[in-house]
Amino acid sequence: MGGMMAIPAGGDALTRAEAARSAMARLLAVAGHDLKQPLQVALMAIECAVSDGVAPRAAARLGQASDALVRLGRELDDLARTSQVGDAPPRLGPVPLGPLLAAVAAEWQPYAEAVGVRLRVRPSGGRAESEAAMLATILRNLVGNAVKYAGRGGRVVVGCRRRRGRIVIEIHDDGPGIAPERLAGIFEAFDRAGRRDGAGLGLGLHIVRQTAQALGHAVGVRSRCGRGSVFSVSVGRSTHEASGGTVLHG
Repeated sequence: MGGMMAIPAGGDALTRAEAARSAMARLLAVAGHDLKQPLQVALMAIECAVSDGVAPRAAARLGQASDALVRLGRELDDLARTSQVGDAPPRLGPVPLGPLLAAVAAEWQPYAEAVGVRLRVRPSGGRAESEAAMLATILRNLVGNAVKYAGRGGRVVVGCRRRRGRIVIEIHDDGPGIAPERLAGIFEAFDRAGRRDGAGLGLGLHIVRQTAQALGHAVGVRSRCGRGSVFSVSVGRSTHEASGGTVLHG
């Protein structure tokens, strides 16, 4: 027929894939935003209950629940932010790693203590060339993942190495490790490394990869079954990097 052009099968598949990606991005954005409202209601209910007066033990448990809901709120913010990755390039600048790592660890410390995991951050005076909120999203997911996998009596250590003019942030855990056949797809959406314990949908590491790609940071993982895992983020060193701090060696 005159004036009409057939679209090759490959192009049609590409169009459908892009439409699906856009639809998923919109869904994640809506979910990340709309789910915040009931979350705020729950937090207010806990605050009112504590203010009305409860036994110390009950107050401590409500405090743990409140901390978990606050963390969930940040994760929903991460989800909404990730859905917008690609809309505009991030503005990079110097990000002090010491305070950022400490803040991320502080978010997970109550949960780590509740599940019997020792969480330790080694001090760093380094400054990364990054975007603070997006880098925090990456680290929050990696540290949380490590704490969940370490298990009771486990240990998680967060620190930095200097390597070839860059800074590599590493999150070590001594959990069960990841099977070699699982490593290739570990950063895919809904991949849970074979876990069947109901601990999340497997979006955390996908968020890590998408956010790191937007920032131009490399993420990686190495693991040995029965020996634990090491997740890493390689970031550029800021020209305004401060001196001092402790680095991992090896």
